[in-house]
Amino acid sequence: MLRSIHMVPLMLSMATSGLQATPEEPTSPLRDRITRLIKPSIQKTSKRLGQIDQELLSLPELYTGPRGSRFGFHTETISNQTEPHFVQIDLGKVQSVDSVVLLPVHLPTLGAEGEGYGFPIRFKIEVSEKPSSGFQAVADHTATDFSNPGRYPIKFPASGIKGRFLRVTSTKHTPAKEGFIWAMEEILVLAGNTNIAATRPRSASSEQELFPNWSLQRINDGISRLANPHNTTPSPTSGFLSAPAETESTTKWIIVDLGKSFPIQEIRIIPTSSEDPEVIGGRGFPKSLTVELSSDPLFATTVWRTRKQRHPLGFPWDSALIFPCDGETGRYLRVSSQELFARGTSHSLALAEIQAYSNGNNVALGTSVSASDQTARPDAEDWSPPYLVDGFSSSARLIELPDYIDLIINRGVLEREKKQLVLLHDNDTNMALTSLTTGVCTVGGIALFGWIWMIFRQRKIRAQDAEKLRRQIARDLHDDIGSNLAGIVLLSEVGSTNQDACETIREDFREIHETAELTSEAMRDIVWLIDTGEATTRDLFMKMRESIGLIVGHLDTSVHSIPAAPKSRPIGLQSRRHFFFAFKEALTNVQKHAHATTVRVLFEMTPHHVTFEVLDDGVGFELETADGGGHGLKNFRRRANRVNGKLKIDSILNKGTKIRFTVPLNDKNL
Repeated sequence: MLRSIHMVPLMLSMATSGLQATPEEPTSPLRDRITRLIKPSIQKTSKRLGQIDQELLSLPELYTGPRGSRFGFHTETISNQTEPHFVQIDLGKVQSVDSVVLLPVHLPTLGAEGEGYGFPIRFKIEVSEKPSSGFQAVADHTATDFSNPGRYPIKFPASGIKGRFLRVTSTKHTPAKEGFIWAMEEILVLAGNTNIAATRPRSASSEQELFPNWSLQRINDGISRLANPHNTTPSPTSGFLSAPAETESTTKWIIVDLGKSFPIQEIRIIPTSSEDPEVIGGRGFPKSLTVELSSDPLFATTVWRTRKQRHPLGFPWDSALIFPCDGETGRYLRVSSQELFARGTSHSLALAEIQAYSNGNNVALGTSVSASDQTARPDAEDWSPPYLVDGFSSSARLIELPDYIDLIINRGVLEREKKQLVLLHDNDTNMALTSLTTGVCTVGGIALFGWIWMIFRQRKIRAQDAEKLRRQIARDLHDDIGSNLAGIVLLSEVGSTNQDACETIREDFREIHETAELTSEAMRDIVWLIDTGEATTRDLFMKMRESIGLIVGHLDTSVHSIPAAPKSRPIGLQSRRHFFFAFKEALTNVQKHAHATTVRVLFEMTPHHVTFEVLDDGVGFELETADGGGHGLKNFRRRANRVNGKLKIDSILNKGTKIRFTVPLNDKNL
């Protein structure tokens, strides 16, 4: 009997080791069965979680890829929290409004605190036919605090209220350092299937102008995390790709014949998101373009054309460039460019889709398309002029904006429910395990369980403290240093183009501008790395693809992966850090020293390791004498050693260099 009692703590220790799941490990079947027997509600919660996961598979996601540090609109620091401040958009004419959509700012580098960053605590939305009076309320949340919506949009029905001026007023702002602020990524005003607020003139009672990060024009530029309205049906095509040209000034054009004349309210130009090496990272998108509408197939005359060839916002990533046409009537739509993006020694034009909206319908869908030329590559069967009007982007089927907004909002509702249910599930499981322990344990067993519980509790507290510190550092870097650097970039850019200053001063400003931009980019990389410490290989590969475009985008670059569609896996912070910076150093070496024309990048992933390989056709170097020659070989070796990784460098003079770098996925292997 005594021996049996003495065995209880040992059995309890063995049981609890199987029942207690750590954040890194999935729950065991034994743990699930026991806890469900003790607390049947856990089974109901698990069933609902399974249903939510299935529903989420059928819903589109917000865009999470690179955006060039574009955040949205941000006020200056406000001293009085309840002093009203507004943003106002001129819709161009009096028209009916179906609904207003607010998209909160999302700053991933701040973790959970970055979701809904700066969203007003109290606010109202109004519409008027006059710019400063006669406003009717669409939504009024000025009496009580409004719950922060997180990263998902909120839609406010307007019930057909008519007006020309849309105003969003914050009446209680978010606390910030030395005062208060409010911020918003995008404001959409829906009428039928179009956002009638897109690119329209806007004004604000307070604004922080740190373009391109924060700017008033971001509030309705149409470029946001919403991206192009789409569903989950994958695209069978990529769009249109021209034949390569030797110079960027070669004229490339596309003409869409709508079949008959239509009054056009809006034209949308959708960039390709294909991972084709010729266009990856937006390299097929022109530096400038002209969009024209005409009744003449030869375009001897035009009824409408873009005022500016170079779009001030640059590459729109996964969003469309939107051009309001105000009902001008035409049959033929032409998109042309004489300033193509350079890709090594060749230049091409690539787009995913062209849409033209008339009375709420895309009248370009399925029409006739002609082009100056098209790619003759034998492997380019998914590129063709008709694919510009097939209803697909490069990745998914395009749908109407109001339907898409509803799907995205529904996804947000489900994700919030899932988060609450996961918390409930964990709490119920812990209670069940506690009940189990209390019911079957001796005093010694209870003490042992309490000791084990205390260890887990202390680990959890330490992890939470580390997470708070990490977020605080990220927030300080972003808010303080990031804003200051953005200001330096802006001021130095103005100084470098000041014709009243002498050339020496302008050159100094150019040097300051370049240094500030490089420092700002490095700071963004560091903030990304210390974000939450929970990034996956998918996040890492997306960040690395962004670096390819920034560092060697002017060269002929291709990107491949083994396997072709690798499964996303967690990767430890230290492995991620050294892997990412080693990759950037490899690309920088190509850009500075290799004198290469082509670069081949390969990503490989196994269950336990991740590898990159960078191969160029440059001048190469002698490994025996290269350590002091600026190639950073000591840095590569140091990074590999820090994470128990592997480094292999092969270089042949006048033939090129290959760098292969491998790290373990899990920091526990270090």
